[in-house]
Amino acid sequence: DKGRESERERESERERESLIRMTTQTDPLAKSVRGTNPQNMMEKITRDKVYAMTFWKEKCFAVSAETLVDLAVTDLTQIGGIYGGNNRATEFLCLALKMLQIAPEREIVIEFIKNEDHKYARLLGAFYLRLVGNSAEVYRYLEPLLNDYRKVRRRVKSGGCELTTVDAFIDELLTKDFCCDIALPRLAKRFALEATGALEERKSLLEEEVGEGEDFETVIEKAVDEEMAKRRAMAMPGETVNVDGDDGEADGAATKKKRSLEEEEEEEEEGEKNSKKKKKKTEDKEEDVEIAEANALRLKLGLKPLRG
Repeated sequence: DKGRESERERESERERESLIRMTTQTDPLAKSVRGTNPQNMMEKITRDKVYAMTFWKEKCFAVSAETLVDLAVTDLTQIGGIYGGNNRATEFLCLALKMLQIAPEREIVIEFIKNEDHKYARLLGAFYLRLVGNSAEVYRYLEPLLNDYRKVRRRVKSGGCELTTVDAFIDELLTKDFCCDIALPRLAKRFALEATGALEERKSLLEEEVGEGEDFETVIEKAVDEEMAKRRAMAMPGETVNVDGDDGEADGAATKKKRSLEEEEEEEEEGEKNSKKKKKKTEDKEEDVEIAEANALRLKLGLKPLRG
């Protein structure tokens, strides 16, 4: 009986190890990223925290690229990295690691990023591309997301959530070395990619709205002139037009400063007057005491008293 029981324990242990390997191993068809296993883009200690999460064990087992899309749309309600006193991993990190594990086709990742209906799935695709994509791809597909100003929830270290925006998260991916407790690969400078022809010069939405044959600076100057004309038309007769919006505040500050200086001078003058009065009263009292002493002495000698 003991032999059979030990055999069953060894068999269950082998099954458990096999299950762990199935949930943690990378897809054999996945291409290496920067010469290494794609999962190595996330530090081992962070991967271990992800593997220990219930969400990973229940939802991320035997997930394909198609089912991953459903998980990103239905289960992803916030972004973030490691949180709480026991250092738990967010669902965002779990799905990011799953994408590193199965290495979906680049077209699927781009569809994640271009999906305007589901902002969290969009950010998941952007985060994954930042980890595995080259610099030109990162700039090409992530910069358009800087025009997305929708609010998203972000899990913070303390365990609570804070509000941020899509463009702020994308700016963090493009400018910072760490994001969601993950070290981001080095990103080449944009001007260097433009110089080599790998990337076109970036155009803002304002420049795109300017018509053909028009200079951007000329359009800006024209808009400023129109705004100044509107303010002059709305101003009352004899009223000075405030173009920059700062003159009124400066004048108010100067007036307040002038008043405070005048008040200080008045207080100093009043203090001097009070001190002179006190000094005079003290001198009068001393003089009265001297006269009283002199009169007492004169009274003993039989002389007339002095006048006070």
